[in-house]
Amino acid sequence: MNTTTNPCQPPNRERHLPIHLNLRLSRLIPNNRANFLERVLILDAGQPARQPCYFQTGFHIFLTILLPSPDNSIRPLRHSRGMKTIALALGLATGFTTHLFAGETLRLQLEPDRNYLLAGSQQEVVVKIDLAAAAQKKKPKRTPLNLAVALDRSGSMTGAKIEKARQAAMGLVDHYSDHAEVLVPAQEVEDKEALKQRIARIRAGGSTALYSGVQLAAAQLEKHLSARRINRVILLSDGLANVGPSSPSDLRQLGRSLSERGVAVTTIGVGDDYNEELMAGLAEASDANYYYVKDTERLPEIFAKELGELLTVAARSVRIEIICPDGVRPIGLIGRPEKFEGQKAAIQLNQFALAQDRFVFLHCLVQEPQPEIARVGVRYTDELNGGGEEMLSGTARIRFTKDQKLANSSARAGVVAQKELLLTALAKDEALAEADAGRYQQAAQKLARQAQVLDQQCQYAPAPLQSQLRQEADNLRLRSSELQQNQYDSGTRKSLQSESWNVRNSKQ
Repeated sequence: MNTTTNPCQPPNRERHLPIHLNLRLSRLIPNNRANFLERVLILDAGQPARQPCYFQTGFHIFLTILLPSPDNSIRPLRHSRGMKTIALALGLATGFTTHLFAGETLRLQLEPDRNYLLAGSQQEVVVKIDLAAAAQKKKPKRTPLNLAVALDRSGSMTGAKIEKARQAAMGLVDHYSDHAEVLVPAQEVEDKEALKQRIARIRAGGSTALYSGVQLAAAQLEKHLSARRINRVILLSDGLANVGPSSPSDLRQLGRSLSERGVAVTTIGVGDDYNEELMAGLAEASDANYYYVKDTERLPEIFAKELGELLTVAARSVRIEIICPDGVRPIGLIGRPEKFEGQKAAIQLNQFALAQDRFVFLHCLVQEPQPEIARVGVRYTDELNGGGEEMLSGTARIRFTKDQKLANSSARAGVVAQKELLLTALAKDEALAEADAGRYQQAAQKLARQAQVLDQQCQYAPAPLQSQLRQEADNLRLRSSELQQNQYDSGTRKSLQSESWNVRNSKQ
């Protein structure tokens, strides 16, 4: 563009661009305290569209304001208890469709997988909903922790397994402050050495009552259960559940039930003999962590990692609500169990540690040419700022064009690459189902095809993702080769399932 003839181009730095301001108050949802997407104050700073200006519509700045009081009076944002400025989003109208909504503790970023859609046709779009916690440099105030360790001491845990499990549990005790709580049974930690001696006396023997073991651990937590505490069970087992309820659906239901009471269950599977569907399902149902530990030497490391996450919680009780407007049909949330009810879906996440980043991919069909794809609201307990309730909200938008070439070339390579990594996790799940049925060649072909897709994406992906795509493609080819040779054992299955689980649950 020849900017010397552009009437909007300032002749020197001391002059300002003429800016057109449009201020309006928009109600997104009828004022209902059960909803948290309430009102949006929109400042449209830019040029009137009739001017042939290179800056055209400039910036769109969205300031979401909560109206928490019943009479709809707006409290000062900095003084409303637990509620502060919710969102600030910047998006250039020249096709830049990333929308960032930043609070003090959590940051919400909405990115469609392309910048433009072709006007006049229905098209599918994927929106990356990225939620990240702040990386705070100073040490945060520690949220009280209510922790129970359910340690499988059945006969199969003899030798190095039980020894490393004891070491890991004693390591937890060493990391606690005097105000933390360890439950054997539930008690305040006063004599650490006495507690460690009790752990050291744990011996292997008997059967694996997985279900009742978790129930007993949760019952211990009940003695100190509080919404102001992080309530967590850590379950460690190396074997099959052979006493009591033992189906994946039973364990998932237990996880959901505990989650509703504010308790999450992290599961650690040791070796190659445990049932990974039980352990992974229990953790997923309560939005906790799941670890596959082939080498018992890693147990102290895993326990330390889990404790480190629990002691650096930035936000918890995180609820994401997604609403697609009329004209946009939600297809689903890729790789997640939550379903849309009409135009709405909700996701409940347990907590975010400092600097933790988790994302969800919304798949939808845009049926009408409108810029708004989805409204996203986030409500959470802010542990970095006094434990009050905070909210974020934002809108994912896209632009339309009649230029076929522009629409075809507007893909956002980073979002597409991350979407393909998630689809790779789903391909692994499908391959596992084929292999479980003895169809090893079909499983191998599925992984090989996905490796080719990742190879293709490497050409376009930004540098930080290229290495990850290549590594994953190589891993798929290796797994495919093993399956072609009918090399499919318990360890291979657990590795594939663990890899998929971590990606689907944003736990990498």
